[in-house]
Amino acid sequence: MTITVVNSTGYEAFFTIKKGDLVIAQWMHLGGNSKLEIQTDMIGTIIARANFLNTEYASDRMQLNDTAAYVAQIDQDLENKSYVLRLVETGSSKPPFMQLYKTCTPPVSFILQMHGLFEQEITQGRGFNALNLRTGPGYKVQAVINGITLPTVNFSDENASITAVAVEDNPVAGFYKLEVTQSTN
Repeated sequence: MTITVVNSTGYEAFFTIKKGDLVIAQWMHLGGNSKLEIQTDMIGTIIARANFLNTEYASDRMQLNDTAAYVAQIDQDLENKSYVLRLVETGSSKPPFMQLYKTCTPPVSFILQMHGLFEQEITQGRGFNALNLRTGPGYKVQAVINGITLPTVNFSDENASITAVAVEDNPVAGFYKLEVTQSTN
């Protein structure tokens, strides 16, 4: 599925789009009178990082699954007298939430990379409870146009078109808004 973003103003704009709690497009640059398409599929990877006994550990990179639970655990390697940070994928116990757990004592940073373009870091600090990240339904878009931050707009259609329009055009500081057009599919 694809969201179309149109900047019908004459100024550069930056867009951030979230699917639930997950960022699917972050600070995407779009020149004036331009458009781009953003995939809404949850295509990405995840790794875990933790500092344990003054050593930084990183798990292997895994494919992201928006209906999964990811558990970061520090395993011991008795033979080498060392530790390994592993990321284990299981099914989420609370869909539509992706869940992030840790079984180790230090804080764990989960790094999600979407579409190979950017990273979103989520840290699970103290405790062993799951962090529940909504993966849908529902989207949020925010834009900065000509240096002006617009209010966040919510929408539900994964094939929507979002158009940035000038309400009052002024090269110093105009007024802009985001219009969402739902698809007819």
